[in-house]
Amino acid sequence: MKIVSAEVYCMCPEPRAAGEGWHPTFLRLHTDEGINGLGEIGFAYGTGAQGGIGMLRDMLAAHVLGADPMRIETMWDRLFRRTFWGQGGGPVVYGAMSAIDMALWDIKGQALEAPVYELLGGCTNDTIRVYANGWYSVRGPEGRRSCNRPEEYAEAAQQVVADGYDALKFDPFAVTPDGRWLYTRRLLSRELADLAFGRVKAVREAVGPEVDILIEVHGNLGVRSAIEMGCRFVELDPFFYEEPVDALNVDAMKKVSENMPLPIAAGERLYTRYGFRQYIEKQALDILQPDMGLAGGISEVKKIATYAEVYNLHVQPHNCGGPISTAAAMQLDACISNFCIQELFPYHTDGTHELVTEPIEKQIVGSRYQIGEKPGLGVELDEERCKPFLAYRVE
Repeated sequence: MKIVSAEVYCMCPEPRAAGEGWHPTFLRLHTDEGINGLGEIGFAYGTGAQGGIGMLRDMLAAHVLGADPMRIETMWDRLFRRTFWGQGGGPVVYGAMSAIDMALWDIKGQALEAPVYELLGGCTNDTIRVYANGWYSVRGPEGRRSCNRPEEYAEAAQQVVADGYDALKFDPFAVTPDGRWLYTRRLLSRELADLAFGRVKAVREAVGPEVDILIEVHGNLGVRSAIEMGCRFVELDPFFYEEPVDALNVDAMKKVSENMPLPIAAGERLYTRYGFRQYIEKQALDILQPDMGLAGGISEVKKIATYAEVYNLHVQPHNCGGPISTAAAMQLDACISNFCIQELFPYHTDGTHELVTEPIEKQIVGSRYQIGEKPGLGVELDEERCKPFLAYRVE
């Protein structure tokens, strides 16, 4: 079997500003035996989708076409070393590698008529617990974000619980009082610190003690403010405190971890086992969050999870992308023993979920997903819905 062609679909054909909607990028590889596999670059948000698309084009033409899709480790090593930039990396390089890796696993699973998790060692977790994200930043008809005052967060959180979720995540710092998404300064003002605390407190009081709340910071606080807010949040019993400071300095993250008692999660902007190594060995994190579409794909995130297990650390694959990324994350979740919870964006209204058949986002019951038995990743592109987003074809 060999790869004979590829298609790349981009839901954002022109560059867009960060925060302006979702724009996932999909890859589909075709083989000479009629089996195709899907992958996704983790650039569905922020700035950089065009860079990932360009890198993917170069990798496909230079390294993937004509290759044996069953030799997944060989391909990963080839992309890591023979692209030259893989041995240094960053999200553009590793995002493209991740999409290719996912697609190869999808092909192999279909060829062997088995889910990917079976090929990775078999099912450890039959049911996957998920948490809802994105519920607090939905825009209303007038364009205003739905949540800014604490009571608005409380009301929206109650609806999430009514929808069946027993865990939810939000960033209490990022939305200004007038509804704008604007990241805070490193040193929090007293006003914004009190507002952020008030939002989290309102959510806790609204959902009660049995629902887990997860606090996201997007790496935007300085060490001082991160520690101060972490200590304040303790009484509200959050499940974790995510990326309180940016991940470029492992010692800064460790200082925060050592000076307040909340579990710390991070990893969406760390790539491959090499990027996670210091965080694992220094135990600067309690929960690792490698992104399936950025950290190196299924092959690499499995290795990260295995290394984390040596230090008794937990793994929660970051998932802020489209439905292919979700499907890949679920395959990994099913077969690792240190899995704890999975991120999900169930409230997209832009049709992102419908780009594949039977999206996992539509199959959640009671904040749980029952692992399926379909071969490969278990999803297929919806041809008609994806057709307008075809960026290019390589053959």
